[in-house]
Amino acid sequence: MALYLISIIGGDALIILFNLLFSRNYFPELSVLYIVIASILAAVLVIAIDGVLATFIRRCLPEKWFAYNVKLHNVSQKECKLYEKLGIKHWKDKVLELGVFTNFSKKTIADPHSREYMERFILECNYGAVIHLSNAILGFLLIFCYPLKYWLLFAFPACIINFVLSMLPYMILRYNVPRLQRARNILEKKEEREKAKSEAAAETKE
Repeated sequence: MALYLISIIGGDALIILFNLLFSRNYFPELSVLYIVIASILAAVLVIAIDGVLATFIRRCLPEKWFAYNVKLHNVSQKECKLYEKLGIKHWKDKVLELGVFTNFSKKTIADPHSREYMERFILECNYGAVIHLSNAILGFLLIFCYPLKYWLLFAFPACIINFVLSMLPYMILRYNVPRLQRARNILEKKEEREKAKSEAAAETKE
């Protein structure tokens, strides 16, 4: 969480600095105060857009669309290899975790090592991936919140930072899904074996 906040604050500070230097030659009519406020407002607005999208997707779209067995959310081996080429194993633990955005935790499931837990975990990963991808793309709506003359100065840099900060957790969630699917399948087979043993034992007693 700290790294995420530092990225936002640091990115906004760099945007302000860049805008102050850039505007001297191209937008001399803009005051320092206007530049600072407009730059900060861009970050606030893009976070608001992200929040609205996340709330709509998580609260309004049905869970059955994001279940573990929905093929739309399947992750191919090629996609995983692409993430590995991007060095995901080295930075995936440093990016904001899924739990920050959802109410999901081990406490919500009676047995955190069960198939039910894995299916719920995959569900939340699918929700998170769609949310982050939507934020990355639709965050560019911020461009329409600024005058055409100034969108490149204020809106576009904030959109790029938002795109990067959204795509990183998106890739992590997508990368984790196949592993969770395998764990879920193993637990399912284990539960089936235990059920078969219980039924066989019950028949023996009869």
